[in-house]
Formats: sequence, C-alpha cells, structure tokens
Amino acid sequence: MRILLPPSEAKAEGGDGPSLRAAGFGDGPLAVARAEVARAVAVFCRSDPSAAIAALRLPASRAQADLAANISMPDAPTMPALDRFVGVLYEALAPATLPPAARAVASQALFVSNGAFGLLGATEPVPDHRVGMAAAVPGLDGRAAPTVLATFWRARLASALPDLLTCAPEPVRAVGAVGASAVGAVSAVGEHLVVDLRSSDYATVPSLSGPIRASALPVRALTEKLVDGRWARRPLSYQAKQTKGLLTRALLLAEAAGRVVKTIDDVAEVAESAGLVAEPRGTATAPTLDVITRWNPTA
Repeated sequence: MRILLPPSEAKAEGGDGPSLRAAGFGDGPLAVARAEVARAVAVFCRSDPSAAIAALRLPASRAQADLAANISMPDAPTMPALDRFVGVLYEALAPATLPPAARAVASQALFVSNGAFGLLGATEPVPDHRVGMAAAVPGLDGRAAPTVLATFWRARLASALPDLLTCAPEPVRAVGAVGASAVGAVSAVGEHLVVDLRSSDYATVPSLSGPIRASALPVRALTEKLVDGRWARRPLSYQAKQTKGLLTRALLLAEAAGRVVKTIDDVAEVAESAGLVAEPRGTATAPTLDVITRWNPTA
C-alpha cells in the first residue's frame, strides 16, 4: 500500500536534523529540482518580499515569519515530513502516538505532495517553510517570469512517480464487492495499491494515469450534516481533512497488525472498522471510494 497525502499550511517549527545544505536535498530524481525551488523561493522572498507575500499567499499574521522561514530553507534545521506537518489531517493522523510498527509502515507507505519539494517520503527531512503548489515563483527553469509550481512539478513528478512509489505493473486482479453500493469487480495493479487522498490543489500534480491510475484509489471525504432534521451530504473542508487523517491512521495500524491492504475492498473494510462509512464507486478499471462521517452541529 502507498498513500498520497496533501501537505498542511500549519507546520511545526524548529527541528534537530541537519540542514539541507549540509545533508543534501535527497538522492532521488527530485533532488536537483528541489534545490532549484528552494533557491528561487529564497531569492524571491528576500528580493521582493511584498510580491512574495502575495504570490505565496502568506497570511498577514505570519507573513514575516513565513518569509524568514522560506529564506532560510536551505540552512534551517529539519525534521521528518510526517512530524513537520501539523494541520487538521495530521492532527487526526496523530503520528506521535503511532506505535513503532505503524510508524515503520508509514516510513514506507506515506508520501506528501508539496510545493517546495514535489513529493516527500514520510521520513524525509524537511525545514519549516510555506510554499503552496499554486504559487508562481520567478527564476525557475531559467526563466525570469514567474512559473506556477504546479506546472514546474507536474512533468517532473509524472516521470518520477512510478519509481518513487515502486509500482510494478502486473495483471488486473478482481476482488469481491463491499456493501450494497459497491461497484463489483475492482482491481489493484502493481505491487502496491495507491490510496490517493490529495486535495484539489495537489490531485493533478501529477494526475494519475496509465498503470498508476489502474493501481490507484482516489478517495473523497464527505460529511453528512444534520440540516432541518435531515442528513445532507456536503464536502466540508475541516471534516474532510479530519476524515482523511483518521483513515490514514487506520490504514497504517491495519498494515502494522499484519493486514495487507491491496484492494478497494480492503480500504473500505478498514475504514468501516474505524467507524467511518465507506461507499465504493467508479468502475472496475477506475474505482473510487467515498468515505463519510456524520456531523450534528447541535449535538
């Protein structure tokens, strides 16, 4: 199993790991691109802070601190990506409370999409920063004009993703359906099922296609909100992030306990064992999964 997560804007400060300048930007196919982005962002934030605040959408209350963090990215202390991100999804995932076996699964299974680094493994060292995928940054690809980071990363990640996720295509394997609304025969292609929990800003960087799409399971988190005595299904942002964090935690704990998660049915069963409602959708060759929680604002 592999899990693709979005990052969070909220991040833990500090760290006790070596800087990227000292330890390098990794030894994989994204290392050179990561160093290029870090340099370009640092130069942008230092040379034109007002434009950088606007382009990077830095909140006024933290703009100066975020500028300083971005400028010092290459030289700042680091910590594992799984500990750096502390937003709603990661609060629900609660990595600090994962047992060692589940943490070990996370080190192999979790990948975080990120505007500054492209795609991060859970244990990769990361400095504090605030760089969204939608930001436009000058100085990339030898261009003075700003380049949107999603555009910069899309082609690079599309070519690197199979190796990063270590997906080896193999014949389609059909499995049984889960629940009355299941789509029937679904498949997991490759050694690992890829559970795609990325948010809209990151889901197309890159879009999953070809063999990876055949082994991928996009998951949509929805909330049933009690409105005038009836449950209305809504894509509420806070609850969606929380649901994705709870599902991620449940999947890590399940694999740590010895369960091999290879199909949409496996993911649905793990979700339901964690108290979530799972509704398989899509088609046999392009399955998707809705995971639903209920929220009563008056309770």
